[in-house]
Amino acid sequence: VVIPTYNEAENIKELIPLIKQYVPDARIIVIDDDSQDGTAEIAKGLGAEVFVRKNERGLGSALRFGLLKAYEMGFEYVATMDADLSHDPIYLPSLFNASLNADLVLGSRYIKGGKIENWPLKRRIISKGANFLARLLLHLDTKDNTTGYRVYSRRAIEAVKECVNSNGYEFQICAIYQVKKNGLKIVEVPITFRDRSKGESKLGSEKIFEWFLYILKLSLGMTS
Repeated sequence: VVIPTYNEAENIKELIPLIKQYVPDARIIVIDDDSQDGTAEIAKGLGAEVFVRKNERGLGSALRFGLLKAYEMGFEYVATMDADLSHDPIYLPSLFNASLNADLVLGSRYIKGGKIENWPLKRRIISKGANFLARLLLHLDTKDNTTGYRVYSRRAIEAVKECVNSNGYEFQICAIYQVKKNGLKIVEVPITFRDRSKGESKLGSEKIFEWFLYILKLSLGMTS
């Protein structure tokens, strides 16, 4: 299970025990962007394998780093999830089970059985808009292309190596695009997404703009 972190001390101390509760045999890999609140030390103390990046920042680059690290370590299936408890570990078993018959499993908020709790209207509109554009411009069939709660097979990780220019939230879109482009199977499993209760969201207006611009560039073949 790969978890990117930046100043998530309060959340990581709850998340790691929960993961171990639902998937006792899981290896937990934390990719920390040099947090100043002790996140890395807490994760290590709870048994996670922690990689601290001193000179890099960004969700996408952290996910790519973590996926490739897990690939090098020989894992067949690799889950990714947020550190802020918005992704409930209770769904990990169903996501891993679905991965036995697919190369990429998406924890989906937008299929039957999936839902979002405690999100403000603005975030709902942004998320829906990004997914609409992804389906329209990139011809994707999946409903939740922005979810970060996923399980990748080794073949899927090989496909997302192409996402070299997506260092932020846009990595989520690029990964699905590349997996589909390579003819691999994608399935969606319903989840309930809960907005974070501790800490601050890293998704600001500038990152939202970059996200939408990236989708446009990807559709025109101007980036990867």
